[in-house]
Amino acid sequence: MERETKDICDGYGFRFLEDVETPAAGLMAIGKESRHDNSYFWDNRSRGPAFLFQYTLSGSGVLETEEGVFKAEAGDGFFLQFPGNERYYFDETQSKEPWEFFYILINGACVLPYYRYFVRRFGKITPLPQSHPAVQKLFDLHAMARGGRIRSAFAASREAFGFLCLLCGGVEEADRAYSPLVESAVSYMEHHFGEELALSALSERLGVSQSHLSREFLRETGEQPIRFLTKLRLEKAIELLNTTDMNLQEISGACGFAESNYFSKVFRKYMKASPGKFRKHVQREGYVNVQI
Repeated sequence: MERETKDICDGYGFRFLEDVETPAAGLMAIGKESRHDNSYFWDNRSRGPAFLFQYTLSGSGVLETEEGVFKAEAGDGFFLQFPGNERYYFDETQSKEPWEFFYILINGACVLPYYRYFVRRFGKITPLPQSHPAVQKLFDLHAMARGGRIRSAFAASREAFGFLCLLCGGVEEADRAYSPLVESAVSYMEHHFGEELALSALSERLGVSQSHLSREFLRETGEQPIRFLTKLRLEKAIELLNTTDMNLQEISGACGFAESNYFSKVFRKYMKASPGKFRKHVQREGYVNVQI
């Protein structure tokens, strides 16, 4: 079969006459491209301020960061801040088919915290299924741009900010359909989060390597197994803080934390308050339940 040799560039830029002075999030450009040779090359050190999310449909490209060199394959998305010390490009020696991808370019006063959150949680490059809400939003936005349906800065800001929330928020529980491996991991953690539970022991129990379990778990749930386990433990801890008079030592033991000081440290990291202050706050406000 003859190799495709023609680039396809279907991109749309946005500049509006009417806009607020410093929008929370702005849509600069969105596009779909297919690149086939080494002429496709970006060095982010010299680019103007912006944030790029790019999602690979087929083929592959190369992303170079300070953390290493990564192959962006089908189903991989990467999130970058400009200017930055990254390069991404098509390498003819590594891919036998064109690199086909969607991209979105955004800016705004409120984008940086979402970017930092995503990178801290997932890294600059991470696998995402096409069913992921953010990926579907990317497809929809490109169709909207192609149809001329993004006609104002405010509509563009609404869509850009919505994309950020979907990208960081992941897939809602009701929308998830896990593979047998991930379903088994989730079920085991849900029933044993109060016990001492290491990723090495869980992966051994499931008959796979730690790296394979982590990769598949992240791909399907949007979270690393350890973070998912920590969330389960914190949810139970909050329930006990809100509905019982158990002390911190008792709660930490019931929720699988080694000891109360470590429990308090983890709780403060995620909830931005000590367990004692959090208990007083929810009881004072009269919350029946607190979702995290």
